[in-house]
Amino acid sequence: MARQKRVIWKKEDDALSKMRERYDIRDVDYELINPYCFNVMIPFEYGDEKVMAFATDLFHELELLDEDDNMDFSGSTAFCDLVKDEDMECYCVIFNHHDVLTSEPGDDLYQYTVEAMCEEGEDNEDDDATWMQEIADCIKSGEIKSKTGEGFFVLKGEYFDEIKAGRKTTEYRDFSPSNLPKSIGVKTVKLQRGYTKEQMRYEVKSVGLLDADGRECDPYNIPNGFIARTIAIHLGKRVK
Repeated sequence: MARQKRVIWKKEDDALSKMRERYDIRDVDYELINPYCFNVMIPFEYGDEKVMAFATDLFHELELLDEDDNMDFSGSTAFCDLVKDEDMECYCVIFNHHDVLTSEPGDDLYQYTVEAMCEEGEDNEDDDATWMQEIADCIKSGEIKSKTGEGFFVLKGEYFDEIKAGRKTTEYRDFSPSNLPKSIGVKTVKLQRGYTKEQMRYEVKSVGLLDADGRECDPYNIPNGFIARTIAIHLGKRVK
């Protein structure tokens, strides 16, 4: 995907590895919120104090936070944030890639900053259409596709249990750069119950894209003007 190719995470990965070792934080999950914004998810078991210290040192290392400032749950800065996700029972350590640190309102990359995501405003339909066309082209070309043929998602306990009981047969995910390569072209999907060790694996019948009105289309045949908001992963039989 063209925009993701510009993201080089080595500096951020090095800083994350350093801080995880310093604070002995092993059980984490990662996701790209957008092409220039990263989310580190840490289970509640590590506690507020340790995670605040971890986030503070990480943001200092990445020069996202003034050296005299400490990070807590009171609010975000322009390029980093720390929040508690009660539903997923994890902390979210959110920060931008260094390429956008000089972005200001009106710049092309400003939309990807933490500050822009926190601001309220109307969606730009022209930008959505352009982005959607880029996605459609990348799916058709095979640039966006699972490398392993298997997706992996962490679910809230209630949703995991509904699927396990057979009452829920479709898993829905936000239409995002991080979720697309885990969904497009998958034959199976592994599901995990929160940040526990309980997992299930299912065959995938099909994957569709849904717009805001709930209309569904094939990812390889996206109609003109269709703006996807959700990925629908239709589950087949359980294989493990």
